[in-house]
Amino acid sequence: MYFQPIDEMSLRHLFSSRYAEDILKMSYLGPVLNSSGTPETSPDCLILDKREKQWRILRCEFKYIPSGKEDFSDNGKFDVAILWSTAPPLTKEELQKELLAQNGCYKIIILSEYKAFSRLDKYHIPSPKEFSKIDELKRVVLGEPFPTVFSAFIAAKIYLEVFRMDKMVDTLSNKFPEVKRMKPQGRANIVSALIQTKPPLLRRMYGRVYCWNDDINANSAVKEIEEIIRTRFRKDIPDPDIIESLSETA
Repeated sequence: MYFQPIDEMSLRHLFSSRYAEDILKMSYLGPVLNSSGTPETSPDCLILDKREKQWRILRCEFKYIPSGKEDFSDNGKFDVAILWSTAPPLTKEELQKELLAQNGCYKIIILSEYKAFSRLDKYHIPSPKEFSKIDELKRVVLGEPFPTVFSAFIAAKIYLEVFRMDKMVDTLSNKFPEVKRMKPQGRANIVSALIQTKPPLLRRMYGRVYCWNDDINANSAVKEIEEIIRTRFRKDIPDPDIIESLSETA
């Protein structure tokens, strides 16, 4: 997913993406079925909630920016509402009380409250130039060892924010035994190699502070690097906690 949603349909697409699934620990399953196996028109779908040890299947309703319980009056009973935001002056807390009484909804999830979603580009008429260097990016990433690809994913994921080289190297050293066995200079090269690639994936801001190279669309890069991590390396992308710990304001 490259952009923030602009309506309910694009909100559903964002929620259903692997990008969102990794963050929310929830998966889209399909429409709600009645007792005869026929799809219901409302609520919107069933989702698999994997946030706790005991997974649950929940009835879910999507709304882009609702202004009150009236927007949900025809949606029947559901467990969770997925929103982009609420229309002022309505607050999440006020809507939660209203939906619990009206629809039995006990959980509201507002995607714009998550930094991973709010930092997505605002939707606009896209130009192919925004994505033109992605093939070159894939070629570069496919030639690097996994710890280097791991750090490239983090740098793209936190853009427009920056990271400290020493913190990134320490993270890689703690996570990957092969990095920990290296001499200190060799450890730094695992990340700094991304400055020397063609095109370079990182650029130095100042001192030990680096950031993603903004010549390459960061959101597109995240999607492509994730695919390479999952298919070529058959590994998981960095945990949100690791990503958050390395993100710093420039």
